[in-house]
This record gives sequence, structure tokens and C-alpha cells, in this order.
Amino acid sequence: MLKSNLWFVSRNADRVLLHRYCIPMSNDQNTVSKPIITMQQLMLRYPTGKVALSGVSLAISQGSFVYLTGESGAGKSTLLRMFYGGLKPSSGQMGVQQWDMRSVSESDVRELRQRTGIIFQDHKLLFSRTVFENVALPLRVQGWDKERLVPRVRKVLGFVGLDDRLWSYPEALSGGEQQRIAIARAMVTNPPIILADEPTGNLDEETARKVLDLLMSLNQSGTTVIMATHDLHLLTSHPGRVVQLHQGSLVGDSYE
Repeated sequence: MLKSNLWFVSRNADRVLLHRYCIPMSNDQNTVSKPIITMQQLMLRYPTGKVALSGVSLAISQGSFVYLTGESGAGKSTLLRMFYGGLKPSSGQMGVQQWDMRSVSESDVRELRQRTGIIFQDHKLLFSRTVFENVALPLRVQGWDKERLVPRVRKVLGFVGLDDRLWSYPEALSGGEQQRIAIARAMVTNPPIILADEPTGNLDEETARKVLDLLMSLNQSGTTVIMATHDLHLLTSHPGRVVQLHQGSLVGDSYE
């Protein structure tokens, strides 16, 4: 195993302090040139006949930070769903990690999702469970024993600056804290790729920047981060590759 120095955010009055932190990283996360996602003339047509994506050709390198931008209905969330097997291509080619998404089986999709961290705009936390139980859930699914699980959960909660809220319930947290818990849950299994669907959409600008700081720190460790967003003003402080969709088609691909 390799170790990569990360920066994690902790609270100190109204400021955010950056501290050195170490997260284990697997060897296959240490290369930025190898494509982790490839698409060629990708098309998705719903049974109703509506075309959600058309002619999308794109390659995303391992270790990239990519913004998916575009108006509401442009296809951002649809594309993210395809990255974790929620939707299959109607035509064209699509490879995600080591899988051909045109022919993946149900067991393949389960394995793919275990290797993918997903962050939703509305968090999708279990409000009847504590912060610890929410973050530990992916590890329990993978069969981690208590001796490994507890320190790992504490470590990722430390990374997002919420190790003091271990036994709190989500309803007692602010919106920004809930989103940070969602980030901790997404990263707890150390996946090679994290998908974030409008993770800053319901947050004020300062809190949104803190959330984006965390995602950038994960990316610096070698994790591929793909984030759907309409908050283009965040690019001024957090630059990256910008992939623009319009009515289901790829219309822009640049670094900003």
C-alpha cells in the first residue's frame, strides 16, 4: 500500500484550518494518465423515445478532477448514473474501470458500486442512524470486521472535521455538516472514483467552498473525482477540467 498526504478540514471558530493527514491509497490510484472512463459515440434513449445523451465521446484519466456542467436537463445526472451502472447505454461504447457497460451483469454492477463513492445533493443519509452508522454502512456491506471498521470510520470523520460528531444523528447537523458526512461515507472504502451530483447545490457559498476543498484534497491523493455542478463561479478558486453538456450532447471540454 502507498500512503498519500492529504489535507483535512477542521473547524476553529469561523476559520477552516488545514492539517496534514494520511489516507492509505492503492497502487492503481497513483497514475493520472490511464483512462478510468472511456466513451465513444455514447447514446442513451429512454423507452419513451426521449434521447437523454447523444454522440458523447470522452475519456477521463485516472486521478482527474472533472466538472460536468450544463443547464438543468443537459444530461449531467444521467451521465453520472451511467458511471455506476444505474443506466446502460443504448448504443456506442462505454468503459468504466474494467467493465464494458454495455454488457455488465448484475454482479458486475454490484462490484462496480463497491468501487465507486457516490455523493448526492440531498445527502441520502439514514436519519434513524448515527453518523458512525451512516459512514460505516459501506464497510459493513463489504464485510469489514469491527477491529478494522471502527478506526477507519474515525479516520475518515477526522478527514472531514467531524470526528466529534460520531454519535450524533444527522438531523442534529447543519446542511454543510450533513454533506461532509456524505463525503466521509463515499470515501470510507477508499474507492478509485468518487461521483458527486450537485454536492454544493443547497449550500451557501462559504460552505460550498469548504465542501469543494475536501473533494480537491481527495483528488490530490489520486482519487478520480467527477462532479456535476451549475456553480461555475466555484471554478475561480477551484480550477479543473470542465466538460460541458447541452441537451444531451458534448459541447465543450476545457481546463479552467
